[in-house]
Amino acid sequence: MPSTPHHDEGKTRRSLANADLPRRVRTTLDTALALVSVELDPHLGMLLDEFEQQLYLLAERARHPGSASAYMQALRAFRAGRPDFVPQFMLELESGLAALRSAPATTASQHTGSLPGPDHVLSLVDDSLLDEDTMLREIASRQEGRASLAIHLLGQRFGVLAGTPALDAERLPLGPQGVCRALRNACHALQMEAESRELMYRLFDRMVMAHYAPVLEKLDATLDQAGILKGLTHVPVRVRPAPLRESRPAQEDPRSGARPVQAGKPPAGRAGTHAGAADPGTRDAAAMTGAGGGTPAPDH
Repeated sequence: MPSTPHHDEGKTRRSLANADLPRRVRTTLDTALALVSVELDPHLGMLLDEFEQQLYLLAERARHPGSASAYMQALRAFRAGRPDFVPQFMLELESGLAALRSAPATTASQHTGSLPGPDHVLSLVDDSLLDEDTMLREIASRQEGRASLAIHLLGQRFGVLAGTPALDAERLPLGPQGVCRALRNACHALQMEAESRELMYRLFDRMVMAHYAPVLEKLDATLDQAGILKGLTHVPVRVRPAPLRESRPAQEDPRSGARPVQAGKPPAGRAGTHAGAADPGTRDAAAMTGAGGGTPAPDH
């Protein structure tokens, strides 16, 4: 049975061999791609085995004949295109590396289809594509949290290779988002149906991306050994707490509007502090205290 045709046969795919890159940059990117390929190859093989098994189980357990027939058709299509899946996936990763010094391409979340016909509801983004992008974004986000330091360092190193400032996680070619984009493009190139792609994404998250954080750490070490910002480390900046100011011996009471009397000092008289002059009731209270047999008010 012939392999499933690709939906982008007319699309010109970039490769490192024909990319307009300096020789050292191309060599370094080749090394990075080879490392990722070697590290992911066993996991991708197990992924395809599990995907085929899951499709067979879904077809076997389907309650309706139509569903069983659809799963069997998807299984046959996958078996026909299986030899092309991993090479297609690696070609997508290589294409991202080859475009390192090109202008940022439109992201997957900005896909727009052709104009709808009169019987279609006007929509900017197809709902299935929206759900697909959300799922892949969640997968990538989890891995970015697990390998945040390696991704930060790789962003600095790939920025040097690109001749630009540090790359963020979205533009990092071999980062989690770049890997998820390659997976999505490979699935679409092999014309997998939406349900099959969803199953593939879930299995990919569990069987491949769960092992990707150590791959990123190895990749960072490889670029370091290649002399790309050699010795680069990340030391988080620790902010020292500001020293507490010593409290003033006399602070203004916001409720009374008067300043409390400092210990060991007599209350201000007519020629005393501003608080004494501004609050004549305080002086009257002191005088009343003296008249009642308490401590007499000083006579100025």
